[in-house]
Amino acid sequence: MITINNEPKAYTPIFLGTTQHSLRLSLEILIMVGMKLNDEIIETYNVTVSAIELSQLPNIGSKIAIDEITGSELSGFKAKIRQSDAKIQNIVSTELENLIDLKNVGQYQLLKGLKDMTQELNVPELSNNNLILMRQLLEVTQSELAKKIGVSERTVWGIENGTQKISDKFVDKFLLVYPELAESIEVQFDWVSLTFPDLTSKQVVDDVLRLQENLFLERPTFQNFYTREMAFAGEKNIYIQDFAPVKNPETQAIEQKFGTTLYLTGKGTRLFEKALLEQSMNWRNFFEKARQYRGHLTRLDIAINDKWGLLNMNDLVKAVQEKRFWSKSKSYAVHGNVDDGWTVDFGKSPFVIRAYDKHKEQANKGYDTDVKTRVELELHQDKAEYVLDEWLNHDKKLVDITFDILYTYLWFTDE
Repeated sequence: MITINNEPKAYTPIFLGTTQHSLRLSLEILIMVGMKLNDEIIETYNVTVSAIELSQLPNIGSKIAIDEITGSELSGFKAKIRQSDAKIQNIVSTELENLIDLKNVGQYQLLKGLKDMTQELNVPELSNNNLILMRQLLEVTQSELAKKIGVSERTVWGIENGTQKISDKFVDKFLLVYPELAESIEVQFDWVSLTFPDLTSKQVVDDVLRLQENLFLERPTFQNFYTREMAFAGEKNIYIQDFAPVKNPETQAIEQKFGTTLYLTGKGTRLFEKALLEQSMNWRNFFEKARQYRGHLTRLDIAINDKWGLLNMNDLVKAVQEKRFWSKSKSYAVHGNVDDGWTVDFGKSPFVIRAYDKHKEQANKGYDTDVKTRVELELHQDKAEYVLDEWLNHDKKLVDITFDILYTYLWFTDE
């Protein structure tokens, strides 16, 4: 039994994965929960939960200890979880830390050599809970942290207990001692689609994804010449399209045509990362495995996350409107506005560079994120395969490949 907006429901909440897991400056994560009734997922919710309250992450498909969900599609949903010992100890799941490491397939150092942080970098505001979390991630005590950054232990104790405000001076000292918290932007996969010429959708679920088949809804489709679709929790986040078995009218035998396409959308990649973690795999392992099954990339999106506001979208849009840039493709488009956020596209398929206000995009959906601006490389077919081949077979760092492509295809005439 669970309460949804004060209405009791005879549902069993099932954990379906995390859709946003960034703990650097936030103690909250976004997870996907399925409502199960009579062994069938009736509906799903994307809910914000406290990382400390959640403690250890359940396995995908397992029950999750949620008592109450409140909110709306417009403002976002929040979940209340039964209190655990971790709440008292302020313990954050090690699994969550591993999930963040798995998601970030590369880091690009932007501010090397910088001696101090300035207000111009728009450093996100630090809270007492954020400090508790980061101190744990750094594996230092209150006393050790105080000594390292040159403040009294009482100051750290007061900040973590909420009795003392965090000054700009404290933030500067903190980031000076731990520059890794400020000096990089992260690279992650944000869309993956693969074709498998020799597999069916059920084989992709069982052998490639290794997810529980009962978490997928099977339904007919007429998209991309396929006739069947299997969708994780009934949603198009993780889904596979193939050919439904048909009966031969002459022999009455069931015939199965092979060939399938797997889609992991932006949200789907985040959900699937929990499955990778459960299987003790990372993205590199997954792509190596996909190639063993003759998987061929049809699309690969690589996202570059700017958490510090280093790229100002208003300045970028102005530069584009004034044509102060050079691109290998003459095609470009600007969408949006100052209030809701800008999106700028350079190029067309099979290769698009896209920059947009990630923070505003998520806020419009009722969610929060510590990513300010995102730049995406959308690669199709051979271009996607080229990147994967360079990464897997030529021992190149994915982040270096990504930025080499970015700087080759797009230049601006000033900073």
